[in-house]
Amino acid sequence: MSKVQEFQYTEITAQDVPFALGILGGEETSEGGPDIGTRAVKAGFQVLLTEDLGETLATDIRHHPNVTVVDPDTPDKGSRDQLISAAKERDLEGIVFWNGGSTLDFDVAKRVLKISGPFAISTDSLASPSSSGRLIGIPAYNESVGIGSVILRAQQYAEEVVIIDDGSSDDTVAIAKQTGATVIEHGTNQGKGRALQTFFAYARETEHDSFVVLDGDGQHLPEDIPAVIEPVENGKSDLVVGSRYLEDGTGEETPFHRRVGQQVLDYLTFGSSGTKLTDTQSGFRAFSPDAVDKLSIRTDGMGVESEMISTAQDADLEMEEVPIDVRYEGIDGQTLNPLHHGLGVATFLLKLIRDRHPLMFFGLPGVLIAGVGIVLGIDAVLLFNSQGTFAPGQTMVSLLLTVIGSLGVFCGLVLNRMSNMIRELKKETV
Repeated sequence: MSKVQEFQYTEITAQDVPFALGILGGEETSEGGPDIGTRAVKAGFQVLLTEDLGETLATDIRHHPNVTVVDPDTPDKGSRDQLISAAKERDLEGIVFWNGGSTLDFDVAKRVLKISGPFAISTDSLASPSSSGRLIGIPAYNESVGIGSVILRAQQYAEEVVIIDDGSSDDTVAIAKQTGATVIEHGTNQGKGRALQTFFAYARETEHDSFVVLDGDGQHLPEDIPAVIEPVENGKSDLVVGSRYLEDGTGEETPFHRRVGQQVLDYLTFGSSGTKLTDTQSGFRAFSPDAVDKLSIRTDGMGVESEMISTAQDADLEMEEVPIDVRYEGIDGQTLNPLHHGLGVATFLLKLIRDRHPLMFFGLPGVLIAGVGIVLGIDAVLLFNSQGTFAPGQTMVSLLLTVIGSLGVFCGLVLNRMSNMIRELKKETV
């Protein structure tokens, strides 16, 4: 058991956060410890540090109840383990270690700790741009209003940021080039799906370790990049979707008409892929190198998000969601009319269901149509038996519906068998 020395309270307020900052001993931490400790307390973190650093903190911070100096009573046990033990004794949910030198964004640390598998992480896992090995792709079409700030913020979390301009007629390309980002231009507007195809083609020619795509209009917060990419970089997932609706109370900023439309598309995506996600239309995603190699995108339009999920399912890639924030105020994230956009995606998803699950697409409606025909036929027979009245119109409709429904079921069975055979051949080829 660690011996813990706690100081008396003085006037500094901080929001209660269930995470801790662990400061390890060393020359660099002795010099930077006072500043990082002050920032941690103001950010609401508990501060745990080794005894040799306790006196380096300013008096008002040192006496704060969120600051704990750990005095190990087992000298052979490392200070890192002592601080982890102290954090667990306080029923905290995680600890981020700072050992000097690197900067620390506490908002990012909160997000990563919130979804991180390990109890303890280091500032190195929050990535420095020079060594992260990350490639960020931002498809853009007439995004001159917000693209510059999105790129500059994204560059803090990546080795390289590449903009795929899809035939913009404004200053998107000029602004993107001024930031130092890599810019790939389409001569004409070809659709978001084609822009992502271009990004994946570029990504396959690079040596990056992980990949992220997000929208360029400012709805997605680049500060969420470490949280979204963390499962990929830890080897837990191949495709991570940043969800606006994963947690209770989130997604409240989404306009009602958009949320209703997105739920319809979520169900259609589930029908096409068999994968249940809370936000299938989110454009904020992270990919492993394996996912970049295996994902095959055919659509040029806005159905690309759903197609990626279906393709990932077929390729047996590991998928998961993590919570993200999104903002709509002052931003128009739709380059198409929302109704036009939704109908376009729904049409594409119905085609996916037709191609991937023909028995469902043809067979289920066929059973319903044939059922109605049979019911009408039975009613016509009962009417004739009871009253001697023959209903030719009802009888003809009954026969027609029964034949059409039966053909639908037959087509569904045949096409489903063909689809399964093609899928098996593809697996054997791989």
